[in-house]
Amino acid sequence: MIKRYTPKIIIKYLIKEFCFSLFIFSSIFLTLILLSSFIEEMVFFRNKKFEGNIIIETLFLSLIQMPTIFISMLPFVFLFSGIFFFVKLMRSNEITPLSLSGFSKSHIALIPAFFAFLFGVIIILFITPISSELSKYYEITKQRYSKNDNLIIINNTGLWVKEKIDNYTYLIRADTIENQEFKNLKNLTIYQFDNDMNFLKRIDANDVIVNGFNWSLKESKTLLQNGNLEKSDKYYETKINFQDFSSFFSNADTFSFWNIVEQINSRKNIGYYSQELIIKFNKFITMPIMLFLMVIISTIFTLNANYQFNNFIYSFFGVMTGIIVYFLGDLSIALGKSGKIPLILSVWVPILLIMILSSINLIKNND
Repeated sequence: MIKRYTPKIIIKYLIKEFCFSLFIFSSIFLTLILLSSFIEEMVFFRNKKFEGNIIIETLFLSLIQMPTIFISMLPFVFLFSGIFFFVKLMRSNEITPLSLSGFSKSHIALIPAFFAFLFGVIIILFITPISSELSKYYEITKQRYSKNDNLIIINNTGLWVKEKIDNYTYLIRADTIENQEFKNLKNLTIYQFDNDMNFLKRIDANDVIVNGFNWSLKESKTLLQNGNLEKSDKYYETKINFQDFSSFFSNADTFSFWNIVEQINSRKNIGYYSQELIIKFNKFITMPIMLFLMVIISTIFTLNANYQFNNFIYSFFGVMTGIIVYFLGDLSIALGKSGKIPLILSVWVPILLIMILSSINLIKNND
């Protein structure tokens, strides 16, 4: 009895072969990520006072950082996996039999592409919560070894800063951030403590102008330890550079798809328009689409090519495509941050351009 090959069997076969390619390139990228992270962590710990086995701790930090970095590299993983998958089909002369069974080149491209889309959805919904928690642990661990006495937090209760200057500790809270560059703060309270955390004084100011490391406190009130109250304009000198403020708290990798919107709204309520979190949220939404498009783009160098190239040329095409996609993404987001185009649109522009190119490619496949 002759076995009949149904479309379901062929679809399973194509997905299985694509998963094999995906496994190979995932392993390659994960290995490269681990090696580069390990070297980076070794450089970080080189001049640190460290108790315990530095190799084990460095390897551990590299491992917990791997998922976050790997997720950001997924478009390139799927691009190379797609190229390898289609090249394998071509060199084994499977394209013609598949065409005779009713599968056009478009069908052959769309099956792994839809698989990539579903894979992206699973990553966003179920893997990013894990990777975000690992990133939080990574940040906390690195901060412990960085010997930084300063702490900056922003949440729905406002902006919080803990700073140690000489023999004093300052706890600072502001209700509202009036300027995205942190040039103006509203309803500021500063608590001063000694080394034993004994209260020394409290300063309240309705309006604060931030000029570099100097804060001008307008119409401030100072409550001293003895209960006396002083009213006058004051200056506060800090060691924190607010031009680099975003690096203290806006590590978007520490937020997952499920809680990033809450964080965006929380920060917006106190007057801060968190660009990095908005960009990250839109990248979450576009990731399944991007993975889908990367598989389609990979057919340009394979199914649509008039003749077969050697492996080096295919690798070159993949690297150049990855560089172009990365450049377009960075350029578009830079324009969005500078206000040249809407910030949300800056994330979608590269996707739309690649989508147009992919649609043209699919049409050619049908022809």
